[in-house]
Amino acid sequence: MLTTTVKASSVSNLTDARYFAAWHVEWLGFDLTTSGLERLPLIQVKEIKDWIEGPKIVGELEVLDIEESQQIINFLELECIQVGMHTPIEYFNSLTVSTIIKEVIIESTTTYSSLKKHLDTYFDYVDYFLIDFSKNNINWDSLKEGTGSLTQQELKDVCSQYEVFLSLDYSDKNTIEIVAEINPLGLIVKGGIEEKVGFKSFDELDEIFELLEEEI
Repeated sequence: MLTTTVKASSVSNLTDARYFAAWHVEWLGFDLTTSGLERLPLIQVKEIKDWIEGPKIVGELEVLDIEESQQIINFLELECIQVGMHTPIEYFNSLTVSTIIKEVIIESTTTYSSLKKHLDTYFDYVDYFLIDFSKNNINWDSLKEGTGSLTQQELKDVCSQYEVFLSLDYSDKNTIEIVAEINPLGLIVKGGIEEKVGFKSFDELDEIFELLEEEI
């Protein structure tokens, strides 16, 4: 069992789903955004969902028509959705779903003050925040070295005040340090394209999971 909560994002095939379930990740997210390169038809997501036992299933949505979003929630029988950075507040009040994760994309200009303001705006409407450094290639070293507008200590403070899943450049060399120094609620790892149907190398993820399982 993992000693740190993990959410797997952008799952697009049964191979990924079975792998992450075997590692007992807490959350399994399927990319349902219209721009998702590996977006699956909803019927295939449902079939994979029915195969998997253990993880909570997350529908990763962007800002959609509220009625369309609710249809997806109902069809997949979702208890949790993940929504994008710029989702309007009225969206949250109109949906019937028990858990909402809100994505927050960190940019090179994001400051502690601007991040706090954004989190406080949505605090009463969502259950968790996913703070994502990866989309703009902001890495752990830049946080440690203080070369960006957001520092390691400021990120640690945010994670002590809010329920945060953290997306960073995890590797066998920095995962333990990130968890120990920042102490987020959980980590984000990502699925990806199969090399061929039913086959994929998980060597890098294996190294991370083994660290989380054995050393923390």
